Amino acid sequence: MDITLKGKTALVTGANRGIGASIAHALAQAGCDIALHTRKMRDEVKTLADEIASQYGVKVVPVVGDLSESAAVQEIFRQFDDHFKQLDILVNNAGFENNHALEDMPLDVWSELMQVNLTAPFLCSQQAARRMKNGGGGVIINIQSIHDEIMRKGVSHYSVAKAGLKMLTRASAVEWGEYGIRVVGLSPGAIETDINREDIEKTGRDKYNEWIPLGFVGETQDISGIVTFLCSEHARYVTGTTLYADGGYMHNVIRYDDRPGRD
Repeated sequence: MDITLKGKTALVTGANRGIGASIAHALAQAGCDIALHTRKMRDEVKTLADEIASQYGVKVVPVVGDLSESAAVQEIFRQFDDHFKQLDILVNNAGFENNHALEDMPLDVWSELMQVNLTAPFLCSQQAARRMKNGGGGVIINIQSIHDEIMRKGVSHYSVAKAGLKMLTRASAVEWGEYGIRVVGLSPGAIETDINREDIEKTGRDKYNEWIPLGFVGETQDISGIVTFLCSEHARYVTGTTLYADGGYMHNVIRYDDRPGRD
């Protein structure tokens, strides 16, 4: 299957590392110009942009804005408009997770996570849709999580945000379909990045490999390859749905040994 995105332009949020950087690489490899969003400009962001541009021969421009502040979204898209004439693809990838018991969770912790994981994708999608309507259509990919369906203790706020993002995917697909805009959710399971590698080792890689039916923790390219496909014409009839890329992890949540004395 030949996938080409030549002549397209994408904005990828949280693209400076991990899954976001992998998505930027994959879209650029398919010929797509990239606006590479980062919260703060650092030397490694400029290096990544230069690396992607030189490797694939596409235009790559960093855009900067702290998505914990709603006003930053307009500034991010202003920077985008300074460098690109059209927007064909938005990947709402930026997000974060932290752990708090629900009964003790401070309101500011809840609010900040909701802002970055749900409100910012909503605002970015609004900005993208306005540009895509004028351009004849486009694709919005929301990077969700298996926690939009499966709960884990300590991350109730994260699960609620991702579940909201899943419904936003459905709602915006219905509202914007008439303009040729497709909106698709992609929910990863356990994906190893430089951000969580230490936590995976601390919990125990063997445990993850046992819990995941396919027997291994995913890698960032297991997500970025799917994003490239979903952004292509091969997925032109896919919208308003969520694809789970988790090795079957979310279907194997009851973990116990057979108890003695039971038939």
